[in-house]
Amino acid sequence: MHETKLLRPEVTTIDGIPVASVELTLLGLAGLMPHVAEMALDRALRLDLTTSRRLGAFVSAAGASGRNGIGVLRQLLDDHDPLAGMSESAMETKLKQELRRQGLPTPVFQYVIRHRGRFVARVDAAFPELRIAIEYDSYEHHTGKLALVRDSDRRNRLLQIRWQQVTFTAADLARHGGPAIETLRALHSGAARAS
Repeated sequence: MHETKLLRPEVTTIDGIPVASVELTLLGLAGLMPHVAEMALDRALRLDLTTSRRLGAFVSAAGASGRNGIGVLRQLLDDHDPLAGMSESAMETKLKQELRRQGLPTPVFQYVIRHRGRFVARVDAAFPELRIAIEYDSYEHHTGKLALVRDSDRRNRLLQIRWQQVTFTAADLARHGGPAIETLRALHSGAARAS
């Protein structure tokens, strides 16, 4: 049996069932599975289930009691950059985690690329100042004739306006970034030196 003073204000009842708040759920995940907690945090913020401010207040209040996972949740909040946009899937969050493990900066997620005021593409992530687009291609959304044509058209439009694209897959992330991370690292360091 486990008791905590945090539960009283952090549990509500829905249809007669006690339910933990989003903040308390994130804290529990942070204590047990930090990588999953980051995915859940990204999703909760994207779906407006909580806010950075509300989560920050919760962490401040819960931090005094030394709860398991509070350090992880505090770090996730500290690392969260609202100007970097939101990842839209668990795999994009895994991509963000891999880039961080590899010592690369966090890109801007869901970046809209325009050229001369006209829409060119919306990419999963980008380093806009270096003109590098990053895509995560899932087997679900990037297979078949229509996806092949769409993805090829986007890559060609990006090349026309001198953007480079690096594409990651689940296989790349399973191999700590695979060849895609090396390509991204080379592009990033080369573009950074040139600018």
